[in-house]
Amino acid sequence: MGRDATAGEMLTDIVGALASTIGERQAAALADEPDAVHQLRTSVRRLRNVLAAFSQYAEPSAVGGLRAQLAEYGDRLGEARDLEVRVEWCERMAAEVGLDSVLRGRLVAPVVAAHADAHSAFVAWAASPEAQEMTAALGAWATRPALAIGSARPAHVVAREVLTAQIDRVLKRADDHASDPEAAHALRKAARRLRHTADAVTRPPAEVLGKDEAALGSLGSRIQSLLGDHRDALLLADHVRESLPDEPAPRASYLTAVDAAERTAAEALAAVPEVLEELEARVGKA
Repeated sequence: MGRDATAGEMLTDIVGALASTIGERQAAALADEPDAVHQLRTSVRRLRNVLAAFSQYAEPSAVGGLRAQLAEYGDRLGEARDLEVRVEWCERMAAEVGLDSVLRGRLVAPVVAAHADAHSAFVAWAASPEAQEMTAALGAWATRPALAIGSARPAHVVAREVLTAQIDRVLKRADDHASDPEAAHALRKAARRLRHTADAVTRPPAEVLGKDEAALGSLGSRIQSLLGDHRDALLLADHVRESLPDEPAPRASYLTAVDAAERTAAEALAAVPEVLEELEARVGKA
C-alpha cells in the first residue's frame, strides 16, 4: 500500500484481512490443535482493538454489534486459553522445583480437566445461533467492511494520529499499576491495543508506517507480556496454595513452588517501569 492510500482504503484492507484470518483459524481451534486457541484468540483481539482504535472511521451501527460479538467470542476463547497457559506454567514450575511425578500429577491434573471442560464449552457455544450469526457477520466483513464513507485523508497521517493516541492511552494508565491489580489490568489492555494498532499499520496489507512505529508496538508488546507473566504467575501461586497437601514433605515442595511463582511475578512487575520509560523517551524524540 503506497503513501497515497486513503485512510478508508487502509482500514478496508486491515479489517478485511483480520476478519478472514479469524474465519480461517476457527476449525483448528475447535479441534484444539496445538496453539490454535491462542492464535484465534489473538486474531479476535486484534480485530477488536483495531475497531476500537479507529472507531471514528467506522459506522457505529455496524461496528458496535460486531465488537460486542467479538467480546463474547474472546471471553469464550479466553477461558480455555487461560487454563491452557496455567497447565504450561504448572508443568514448568513443577520441573523447576523438582516435584516428583506423583506430586506433579496431583498439581496439574485438575487444571488439565478444567481446560478440557472449558474447551468443550467453547465448542458447544460455537454451534449456537449467536455464534453462527457472528461467523456470518465476519464473513461479510472479510469482503466488505462496514466502514464510514471514509476518510479521504492520507492513510499514513491517520495511522500516525491513531498510534499516538494509543501511546498516550498507555502512559496515562501507568500510575499505580504496581500496587493496584485493576490498574495493572488496564495498563495491560492499553499496551495490547497499542501493539495491535502498530502491527496493523506497519505490516501488510497496510504497511503505511515504518520501523520506528513498529518499535513502539514492540514496547507495547513487552509491557503486555510482562504484566501477563505477572498475572499468570500469581494465579499459579494461588492454585498451588489451594492445592497444598497435608503431608509435611510434599507440602514443603508445594510451598517451594509458591515461592518460585511469586518471585517470577515480582520480577516481571519490576521490569515494567523501564519499558514505560523507553516508550516515553521514544515519544519525546518523535
